[in-house]
Amino acid sequence: MLLTENRRGSWRRFKPPALLAAALVVIGLAAYGFQYFRRENALRSLQAINQPRVELIAIAVRAEVNRQDHLPIVLSLDADARTALAGPKDQVRLDELSQKLQRINVEADTRALYVIGRDGVVLAAGASDPAEVLIGRNLADRSYFVKAIESGRSSYLGVEPVNNRVRYYLAEAIRDTAAHDNALLGVAAVRIEFDVLESTWERGAEHVLVTDADGVAFLASDPAYKYHVISGAKAEHLPTESAPPNYPADLTKPIDLQVLEQRGTNAVVRVRTSDTDATYLYQTMALPEFGWTIHRFADLAVVRADQRDGAIIGGAISALVISLLLYMVQRQRAYLAARQAGVRLRSEVAERTRELRESNALLQTEVDERRRTEARLRATQNELVQAGKLAALGQMSAAIAHEVNQPLAAIRTFMASTRIFMQRGNATQVIKNLDLIDGLAERMASITSHLKMFARKSEPGRPEPVQVARVIDGALFLTESQIKAAGVDINRDIRSDVWVSGYAVQLEQVLVNLIRNALDAVTDVRHPAIDITVDAIDDLARIEIADNGPGVPAEVIDRIFDPFVTTKPVGKGLGLGLSITYSIVQDFRGRIHASNRPQGGAAIVIELPRLVLDVPPREKAVHV
Repeated sequence: MLLTENRRGSWRRFKPPALLAAALVVIGLAAYGFQYFRRENALRSLQAINQPRVELIAIAVRAEVNRQDHLPIVLSLDADARTALAGPKDQVRLDELSQKLQRINVEADTRALYVIGRDGVVLAAGASDPAEVLIGRNLADRSYFVKAIESGRSSYLGVEPVNNRVRYYLAEAIRDTAAHDNALLGVAAVRIEFDVLESTWERGAEHVLVTDADGVAFLASDPAYKYHVISGAKAEHLPTESAPPNYPADLTKPIDLQVLEQRGTNAVVRVRTSDTDATYLYQTMALPEFGWTIHRFADLAVVRADQRDGAIIGGAISALVISLLLYMVQRQRAYLAARQAGVRLRSEVAERTRELRESNALLQTEVDERRRTEARLRATQNELVQAGKLAALGQMSAAIAHEVNQPLAAIRTFMASTRIFMQRGNATQVIKNLDLIDGLAERMASITSHLKMFARKSEPGRPEPVQVARVIDGALFLTESQIKAAGVDINRDIRSDVWVSGYAVQLEQVLVNLIRNALDAVTDVRHPAIDITVDAIDDLARIEIADNGPGVPAEVIDRIFDPFVTTKPVGKGLGLGLSITYSIVQDFRGRIHASNRPQGGAAIVIELPRLVLDVPPREKAVHV
């Protein structure tokens, strides 16, 4: 029994490394298999796609030669050419023949047409390059001329030694068919060049070579491979050729081509140059009628991409399958462990639920108590605010009584004078006195209505758009008599388009408190002044009440908004005005702070969230 447990423990200890090694082997084999499968498919597809392209290249080469190979035969049968060659040399006829050759050259789109005398001298010619001089050149030693005289027809692939340009010549002997001996009159030749084909291949990003019978690449899409030799590309020389072409000796170097894989008639090869080292799908096609061979190299980038994708796909699929198997095993183990933990968890949950139920009951009790406390606190705060307003009204009562008594005294005076004017029959003066009495009565009504509005209780929970400029006008109206009595200058810099959201009466109470505090601060100043500024910065409305009094003591300024903190003498205040102001500003979701001005005096700044309105609402009247 102990031995069995030891073996089981040893198996468990070595299982993870063994599983990891097996998984890596499976992933590697799958990646290799998929890679090989995708590579074979890609190579077969590339071969199928590129075979027609090789045939198209062969058709293009044949077409370039075949559209011009009949011209020497046509010229050999031309009556004008025979006449010009048969009789004595007639320059007029030769010039006419040259003009005819030039027209044929233009219509047939050839590079050059020759009519050569028996001595090898060009007698008439037409060329695509007007600057090229052909007439008078001696071609007696040229292979195509010699071979055409010997056998009646020849073809020759040559290289111009001056500019190393490849030129293909087709020649046909011109004979006097009217004579019994079929005498030789001369030779007709056409010169074919393949510049257009090479340019087309280069623009199409083709990798194409065309080699002659000796394996020399006389046509190439890449000039770097031109006149290089491909070993094993030799073919039979045509009977019409007298000798292999003379290529520049310094250019005929072998191409470093290594066959990596033979795939039927095609192969995968490696081509090395001084600049590149690349692999291609190598395809060839013979042109036996010319003795040439077409070589096409197809880039294997697509094959390599498919091969790489195959390795990734194979590895990913195998890794996914292994992960799925491991996941299923782990899931089974987790399921068994979860079943064992389920019983423990249910008992723990039941115990925890009982505890949470008791905690929730206790928490609900505390929440209800907190709500009741908050309601009492809010009611107390509202009562405190109302008490502050009534206290302010009480302190202003004497000045307000003076404001009311003045119109009353004036009314009595105007009434007495009105009786006298009535007795005298002065109706005009009577009407004037009545208008003055009416104006004084309206002022008294305005004062009493504003006091009633200021004294009413606030209605929290119903915020409305408030125009700050109108609230300041109301606060100044309430404190107007005190301002006049103290002889204080009021300097106002107020923007009329600043709005906030809240309660107009409460904001007016805040401003009345601050203006009254400022009036108290400038009592002993020679030239008392209060600056009231309203501005808006981005989304904040900023209200500043500043005075030129002695300022706030440094030891008090940080606590000035605390309850029962005051700088006034004993009996002049309880220290609740600024505390109430602070609470109201907090209800407006704003901030308030005090500071001493550098030029003397104190400043209290209120910052409230600004209310931006597209169309300002018709604010209900604060003062009735």
